[in-house]
Amino acid sequence: MDEMQSCLNVLRNNDVDVDGAVERLMGNDNLYLEFIKRLPEELHLATIREAMAQQDGDAFHFHLHNLKGFAINLGINEIADAAQASLTEFRVSQFRNVTKLEGLLEEIEAAGEKFASALGEIEEIEHSGSTTQ
Repeated sequence: MDEMQSCLNVLRNNDVDVDGAVERLMGNDNLYLEFIKRLPEELHLATIREAMAQQDGDAFHFHLHNLKGFAINLGINEIADAAQASLTEFRVSQFRNVTKLEGLLEEIEAAGEKFASALGEIEEIEHSGSTTQ
């Protein structure tokens, strides 16, 4: 198995819909991995939490919606689903149920940590591949 497939399998083993996402990128595995590595900077959880603390509905919705779209396009359904649930709760109650919103953000954060671990495995694969060449 080549390095690229090993990296993609790490993601598959972490419940990422790699095949659907790569298909959306017209089969470009390299582009997919390039995008997937950007997820940690795309989470914006501190910004989302700050918007919630300030009760800035526009900023909260904007950043959460962007995160959901990014996660959906990359097949990271665990984050996308939690972001969608957060958006749904926000549309229904705005900031009246902060406890529930906080719980949903914690789900996103936990999924992000799981995903960060998978990215660490990918970096190890890429690093070991570059040192053996």
